[in-house]
Amino acid sequence: MQLQAMHARLGSCNRPFDRLTRQRLVVRSSAVSTSIKQPCSVNLENLGRAEGQTFPLNLYGGKKQSFVGKVVSIERLGGRDKERDVSHIVIDTGGVPFVEGQSFGVQPPGTKLNSRGVEVPQHVRLYSIASSRYGDSGDGKTCTLCVVRVIYPDPATGETVHGRCSNYLCDCEPDPATGETVHGLCSNYLCDCKPGDELVMTGPAGTALLLNDNPWNKRIVCVSTGTGIAPFRSFWRRIFFDGINGQASQPFSDNAMFWLLSGFANTDSVLYGDELKAALEANPKHMRLDIALSLEQQNAQGGPEYVQDRIHEHAQEFLDLMASDDAIFYFCGLKRMYSSVLEMLETMGREHRGMDVPALIAQLKKSHRWHVETA
Repeated sequence: MQLQAMHARLGSCNRPFDRLTRQRLVVRSSAVSTSIKQPCSVNLENLGRAEGQTFPLNLYGGKKQSFVGKVVSIERLGGRDKERDVSHIVIDTGGVPFVEGQSFGVQPPGTKLNSRGVEVPQHVRLYSIASSRYGDSGDGKTCTLCVVRVIYPDPATGETVHGRCSNYLCDCEPDPATGETVHGLCSNYLCDCKPGDELVMTGPAGTALLLNDNPWNKRIVCVSTGTGIAPFRSFWRRIFFDGINGQASQPFSDNAMFWLLSGFANTDSVLYGDELKAALEANPKHMRLDIALSLEQQNAQGGPEYVQDRIHEHAQEFLDLMASDDAIFYFCGLKRMYSSVLEMLETMGREHRGMDVPALIAQLKKSHRWHVETA
């Protein structure tokens, strides 16, 4: 019922942004704050890395028993002209704990031959969790995955093949027995699921992208492309949507900020647009959003606008944040996206202040303020 009420208030999560994106989309909220908090029926504030808290990691899978999740709902994201088929999948985990920035593993059915020619179960694929620890329904019993189905013509035969890709794993890989390219089945398996279907799952896994334990007191900068936005949805759900301990709103420090810079192909490919706009309108002092649309927008040189171009448009501010003693940076997406961002940052450093960007990034990593997950 809580999930239905949320959809009634905010609208379906699969609708794209309004078509304001023919111009450069730098979304700034109004000066009026409204509440979008969803009540949480349990208290999971004991999860985390701070003293006295419990940090869930690899509770299931590996040498341990896996657990069974059950699909609650599945919804296609994006508009008619979206570039990819992406699904928003809510799964009942029975209350398996996790924190924002982690992933769950899914083991698709069937077997394969290993390098010794022995038939073994399919290996586990990891998918970023796109909900906060409370789940979209606020009861701590579900998680959400954001899964893209990749369909493309085989370059050798021209026939349509089904690959799959998540934020952490590109699922087209050479078969260890034959060396031939195999188009795996896990994301297609997930995208074809129906409510009530059971999934063999592992986790929670991962420490690379963990959200700070007190994000309401931090300046957080997130950079993503495509479904790399999934872990950052878990961030903004926790920061802006979770009504924790019955509070109508979580207190923010004066300089707290959540800044998301994200790249998509076109307007209809933008994921969670309505939810992001609702968060912006409700939190005018603490949220910023920059969306780059490579097929609809041009950068200053007249080429396609990518997320690194958006960073360049805010070069001085971005560099100031990197040089600060409190801002935390997160990057999630394709390796080539992150490589392009690094190149742009080094260019910005030379252009604006002769900054040694690689050395600065090394310092940020050392202080646990530079987090990267790429595929």
